[in-house]
Amino acid sequence: MTENCEEPDLKCRLVKKSFEAYVLALETINRITIQYRIEAFCYLICNAWELLLKAKILEDEGNLESIYYLNKKDRKPRRSLSLRDCLNRVMPNRKDPVRRNIERIEELRDEAVHLVLSQIPRDIMGLFQAGVINYHNSLNGWFEVSLTDRVPAGMMSIVYDMRPEQSDPSDARLRREMGRESAEFLSRYCLEVRQEFDQLQRPAEFSIGIDYHLVLTKRPDEADIVLSSGQTGRSPTQIVEVPKDPARSHPFRETEVLRELKSSIRESGANQYDVRCVNKVYRIKKRSDFFYQGKIPNSPGQYSQSFVNWIIQQYQRDDRFFVRTRAESRRLQEEGN
Repeated sequence: MTENCEEPDLKCRLVKKSFEAYVLALETINRITIQYRIEAFCYLICNAWELLLKAKILEDEGNLESIYYLNKKDRKPRRSLSLRDCLNRVMPNRKDPVRRNIERIEELRDEAVHLVLSQIPRDIMGLFQAGVINYHNSLNGWFEVSLTDRVPAGMMSIVYDMRPEQSDPSDARLRREMGRESAEFLSRYCLEVRQEFDQLQRPAEFSIGIDYHLVLTKRPDEADIVLSSGQTGRSPTQIVEVPKDPARSHPFRETEVLRELKSSIRESGANQYDVRCVNKVYRIKKRSDFFYQGKIPNSPGQYSQSFVNWIIQQYQRDDRFFVRTRAESRRLQEEGN
């Protein structure tokens, strides 16, 4: 922790307790031998958020009573605010993806009391991973508290079993293991999460998706991950990450994106302004599968073929796509977003 929160006042004690709950949440979710890790992570990360939000309210209002409900009879402090009410105070925008991430995990926490959830479906793992990053950003942004002395960067990446039969609630084997009620809840919950993710325009603050596309190729430089047998050919499989070449994964600059669009959907009349409106409204620059920005100063942004294909699909589904996007971009600008 930094020295910014060494004073023994209530705000700093709340920050420290929040931080401890966060560390315990990470330690628990990354111990894959624990069957109770989903439920335990939900309890701990929600507790970490509640304490942090109360500290934020104290920081903003400077009034001890601000984090308590008042007794209607004698107006004296009674009990402290719930997580939901803290969110209403600190994050009043009900569509804030950070808030919705917390609320979704809180919903899972409440349901986990009644269910046995032995595996982490991909959609839930995406929520958890985003929540871990969101907490780190809020702690640092609100209180300038560093995590580096207690939480290695690797610990913030949640350990996850990618086998489909261990993460898909519709899988018959998993349904037998978990029980019908738990499996049906997870199927419904994951569907709602995916739908909300799309409605929010897929922000990383709500969920961080994980997708692996496995292809057999004789050219290792084209792969995201290379599997090899070891030096002797008999040792256990090793996983070697190969950095992707952005010239291949994101080959288009803005002018080339526009050229592709004019070639495929000439009748749309799309221009450079339309591409920039799409960027703004759909937060394209936060999506690594669509956008890449080099580290060299003033280097131009690069876009993937997937981005071009996505725009074309949107227009083919709705020929007023660019009209609607322009209108939404103007609205966001008027609101100062």
